[in-house]
Amino acid sequence: MKKLKNIQSQHSSFWLGKSSQELYGASVSGGGTIVKAIKMRSYQRAVSNFVKILTKKEIPVQFAGTQSFTTGKAITISADISNKNFDVAVGLALHEASHIILTDFNALSGISGWQFSILNWVEDRRIDAYVMANAPGYKEYYNALYRHYFIYEETVGKYLRSTQATKVTTENYVRQIINMLHPEFKANALPGLQRIVDLIDTENISRLKSTQEVYDKVCLPVYEIIEQMVALEAIHASNPDQEELPSTNPQVEDETPADDVKPGENQESEEEEQFDETYTESTPDQEEVESEEEGRIDLTSDEVRAIDEAMEKMESFARGELPQSDLKGADKGTTKILQDIGNQDIEVYSSQYKGIRLLVHDITRTTPDWSYVEGFSPHQLAEGSIYSERCYRAYIGAMEEGLAMGASLGRKLQLVGEQRTLVTNRLKSGSIDKRRLAGLGYGIENVFNQITTEKHRKANLHISLDSSGSMSGRSWMAALKTTVAIARAAQSSAGMITLQVSTRDTGSKSAVANIIYDSRFNGINTLLSNLSRCTVSSLTPEGLCFEGLLQAKKLIPGTKDVDSYFINVSDGEPCYNSYSGYKALAHTKKQVDGIRSLGISILSFYVSGDSSQTTPSYNFKNMYGKDAKACTPDSLTGLAKVLNSKFLEAKEVV
Repeated sequence: MKKLKNIQSQHSSFWLGKSSQELYGASVSGGGTIVKAIKMRSYQRAVSNFVKILTKKEIPVQFAGTQSFTTGKAITISADISNKNFDVAVGLALHEASHIILTDFNALSGISGWQFSILNWVEDRRIDAYVMANAPGYKEYYNALYRHYFIYEETVGKYLRSTQATKVTTENYVRQIINMLHPEFKANALPGLQRIVDLIDTENISRLKSTQEVYDKVCLPVYEIIEQMVALEAIHASNPDQEELPSTNPQVEDETPADDVKPGENQESEEEEQFDETYTESTPDQEEVESEEEGRIDLTSDEVRAIDEAMEKMESFARGELPQSDLKGADKGTTKILQDIGNQDIEVYSSQYKGIRLLVHDITRTTPDWSYVEGFSPHQLAEGSIYSERCYRAYIGAMEEGLAMGASLGRKLQLVGEQRTLVTNRLKSGSIDKRRLAGLGYGIENVFNQITTEKHRKANLHISLDSSGSMSGRSWMAALKTTVAIARAAQSSAGMITLQVSTRDTGSKSAVANIIYDSRFNGINTLLSNLSRCTVSSLTPEGLCFEGLLQAKKLIPGTKDVDSYFINVSDGEPCYNSYSGYKALAHTKKQVDGIRSLGISILSFYVSGDSSQTTPSYNFKNMYGKDAKACTPDSLTGLAKVLNSKFLEAKEVV
């Protein structure tokens, strides 16, 4: 494992995309808003996905508090994640996940203090080397992690160059070891340190296959060297006038035969002899040491204080914990919102149209907290009803008419899932009809047949409803009736037709696409209940919501087996804050073209209260294409019949 350089790099853009990077940048800080909470949760999901990919297991990753750690079964990451520390958070999560799959936590039990710091540091190098060898794409996240916790050019570098770093203390040995990857590290700074470096051998750390091997083959010998060096230093400190280190084999002028030597007379203990031998063997060339010492610096009290703080941070990490001063917890407001929105499918994106956020809220597979669904009222259902207690009677009537209309249309669709086979006999080519083979001897040539199987093609529809204030009243009731009729008819197709319904709304700073129904997951009562809560009072974000649906990948592309349709129902042109005029029209057209590029057919209906307007405006046609149509609220319901006919006509021969 090579020494690290202090190179700043951000790799989260590969996973989050440029727009997400811009959105999730420094603007994350400030205010416990729902947007901030959603942004944080997007990061958290990404980190969780990294862990799942690495471990191939469903390891719980929770985000809370100010510290990050693993229990051996789950991972806890500090709750505050932003674009600035995303790479570090990913590296930390992967690091903790690799502990779960590679570390024997039983081998770590009973070891504490400075010994545990060294053991965990070496074990960290082993498991990180394993991950980087087997998943090289994660390497830069680990490098970001190392740079964050172990590279301090002006702090650690000063320590490693200082005279303080050469004092033979247990603390200095630990500090030198956990900074072995620093560019300023020198293996001759302490006696025995080169032997420790050789024992750890980070370049070949993968030779160690288990936590137990790390302890037995590396850490135990390292502990012994450190204890010997520190003990020997204490002996030398007690004899400050001694100019030279005791020789390993002291020569005495008046030699006394070994048999005559009395205990304690001119005889070093075996232990001291071992200390002297180790110290002497490990001491670098004297000239090199003197040259090294000349280049060392003395530290001021402020520098010592800064170094102690940095070292405490690194030593805490080496012990498998993070100091509370390092990571700030999420503010209480954001944490509360994170808890409230739970697992709801809410995503935030940055629009290509500068300065506008895009929220995509999919409530089709969750139980929504209506207080967080823009454009919908939080009213409860009326007792004994599937509708909201404050839903207008006219709206309920429109939806119930839609149910009746859809049931009628659905009866025509009941057979679309069936195949129809036609056998044509007495042909001059095709497959041999075995029943007419006997006729060959009598000059009959038409003994072939052809079998044709005809089936209806599957279809998927996405209806996007403009819920702006100008749609309220007759236009909205017509939209409700038509949408419910299509949904009810699709129910009768035995899965051949699927439907999603979304509304377009606006918040104070965001364009919002709410996906309120998906026939693959929801019963039709869900659609009725959700539509009954719609407030129909927003502006007209048009293309912004289409862009959000595209970025969130919520639209189902057309394929050779499935016809896909995107149906827009609206009564105006784009208008939302600064989003208006030519630029908004061009942006909407670009998004519509993007939808069309997915193999999705666009059907767009301009609902006008003016019965004399038989064609949509030039701008409307320019946005949605030549097939865009104008209709009155009364004629909009004809859309359901038109679509029904399309489904019945959509056949293929197999």
